[in-house]
Amino acid sequence: MNDIPVFADDNKTVRVGYYENEIFQEGSGEGVVKSGYAYEYYRKMSEYTGWKYEYIYGTYAELYKQLIDGKIDLLAGLARTDEREEIIAYPDAPMGSGLYNLIKHDFDNSVTSDPASFEGLKIGVLDSILVNALNDYLKDQEVSADIVLYDDYVSLFEDFDNEELEIIAVEGNGAYSRENSVVLCTFGSADFYLCVSKDRQDLLFELNNAQAMLASEEPNYITNLRNRYFSGSVSSLAFSDTEKEWIMENDTLDVGYLENLMPYSDTDEDGNVTGLVKDMIPQLFNDLNINGISIRYHGYKSYDDMIQDMDDQIIDLAFPVEGSLFYSEENGMYQSSTILSTINELVYRGTYDSNSENIIAVNRNCGLQYYYIMAVLPEAKIKYYDTIFECLDAVISGEADGTVLNGLRAYDILKNSKYHDLSTMKIGTKDEICFGIEIGNKGLLKLVNRGLSVIDEDYALNMASRYTDKLYSYTVKDFLKDNSEIGVTVLIVAFLVILFILVLGYQQKIEEEKKQRASIQKIFDQMIMAFAKMIDKKDEYTSGHSFRVADYSRKLASKIGYSKALCQKVYNVALLHDIGKIAVPSRILHKPNPLDDKEYSIVKEHASLGMEILQEIDAIPEISLGAGYHHEKYDGTGYPEGLKGEEIPKIAQIISVADAFDAMYSTRPYRKRMKLEDCLEEIRKGEGTQFNPKIAEAFIELVHEGMLDVDEESYEDVLWW
Repeated sequence: MNDIPVFADDNKTVRVGYYENEIFQEGSGEGVVKSGYAYEYYRKMSEYTGWKYEYIYGTYAELYKQLIDGKIDLLAGLARTDEREEIIAYPDAPMGSGLYNLIKHDFDNSVTSDPASFEGLKIGVLDSILVNALNDYLKDQEVSADIVLYDDYVSLFEDFDNEELEIIAVEGNGAYSRENSVVLCTFGSADFYLCVSKDRQDLLFELNNAQAMLASEEPNYITNLRNRYFSGSVSSLAFSDTEKEWIMENDTLDVGYLENLMPYSDTDEDGNVTGLVKDMIPQLFNDLNINGISIRYHGYKSYDDMIQDMDDQIIDLAFPVEGSLFYSEENGMYQSSTILSTINELVYRGTYDSNSENIIAVNRNCGLQYYYIMAVLPEAKIKYYDTIFECLDAVISGEADGTVLNGLRAYDILKNSKYHDLSTMKIGTKDEICFGIEIGNKGLLKLVNRGLSVIDEDYALNMASRYTDKLYSYTVKDFLKDNSEIGVTVLIVAFLVILFILVLGYQQKIEEEKKQRASIQKIFDQMIMAFAKMIDKKDEYTSGHSFRVADYSRKLASKIGYSKALCQKVYNVALLHDIGKIAVPSRILHKPNPLDDKEYSIVKEHASLGMEILQEIDAIPEISLGAGYHHEKYDGTGYPEGLKGEEIPKIAQIISVADAFDAMYSTRPYRKRMKLEDCLEEIRKGEGTQFNPKIAEAFIELVHEGMLDVDEESYEDVLWW
């Protein structure tokens, strides 16, 4: 297969027949936004073939004839028949599969699932392969009905909505989310294909290769595509008798949730529910168009207490429960469909020997953790603690060999510096997070599963991500309290901060006293030096970075016309530009590989934290601006606030260039430092995007004039992020 070319000839234009069909392919007109299952499939094939498309619009019947006549090259959604294989070309693999359904109005009680009730009724159907399947079905059921043929789905659905048809026959995707519609029965099924004109064997060859590559590289593509577009089909909205009965008999839903389990669920300081559970339940009922259900939430500190209240019928729904069917049955509950899946982290210290009998710390109040461990680590010896934080402390102290953190919680919890000596490994078995429903409550189970099938697959993950930052967030207080890795230095820093502010306050009071002011200025400069050394002391590899950036910034300020006094101020501000880096875990600063997205987001926090630390120093407001905004970019794509152009304080613009140069001209854990001219070329490329063009050019001139100490032979190899 590797010897066969996959890509089409450059600039090959392929004519695609494009008809309107809800969800399958929408936007059949010039300039109309296109979307749908088939449209995405076309685009995916283009990724593998290089095809460019010319869309030909018309009804299904018109385009089918054009495919036969060779006037178009591709047409999607055709079932395979012997007759068709004589006149059009089929690829080796289908683009999907679907059921054929009969649909009725939900208010028409005269039509039931008994085929005898179809007798003499008008059944609308697209003039396609469905006609043969429908006729065969009616013949088998010995039913005579009035079959009305349509050239396109638009007219078919319009007549159905206007009640000119009692029943319509559609593919499973052909009546997406139609309100007041009910599936009567399924009368057939078939794979459907992206078909090719008989005259275009070259396209057929390329299509087969593309499908083979897709199956190899993205084996779940078709399944994911179908779930994304067809989860909300009419069958998802056709309530069963047990569901209807639950809706009629209930006007309140009591939801139990575990506390202290963000991002899933918790009770906030005002006593209200928060977390994913607060978002999911209303969204579920909203998407099912179920109104009038009042939702009451009940918080639990203990998983066992929550399950007991379900057994006592105090609550109807428990959240979250873990995806082990056996333990759920033991607890007397059904599991809903999966809300989201996570890969959990085994947390340990030192070396974890999976072959020995390990003591695993378990939160006695979190059945979610307990049942997962029982399922994936059945040989482990369990030792109970009251909270997950006590479990982690047990691992640190050696009382336990490890514990397990849920995948959505692990990263943010472990940001706390007290856990920096802990290691993690992913446990291969996914943790399926579900709702729990008491065994026997079939109506609610079916409703919940139906709602989960309609909700967008990314909704739960997106909502959960809004709450993960509440697991842990660095503040100045946390920084001073929790950074035990700096040891006694933290106490010194705290003392220096207080002394620094007092000195500055004293400086303001005696501004008129020049002699004393000079003395205070000296102390002030010494304080800043102490801070800068402390910053660089955070990491043995960052030694000298703050001082080099400060030196470059002062000389750059002079180059663009700043006075000597202002240049000294720039120097002092630049010395502290990275003070927020002290709160970045050393495991990230020392990481020998490029940072992942989550780690990079932690590094980015240093700008905001630096501003928070320094903004109390009112006497020199620029000192916080340099720390807070030196990662803003001239085009507005930087952080933390996305400031643009001259919105960025000039002092931060200066430090930005100096900082970027020193980062490039220093060795990182995963690469050697760049060559000098390469660094300057990168700065030149960043003019107008990352940097103020004038300041960037001034810096380049400084280097070429020999004004900066950047000799390639003597420049110290240091590591810096």
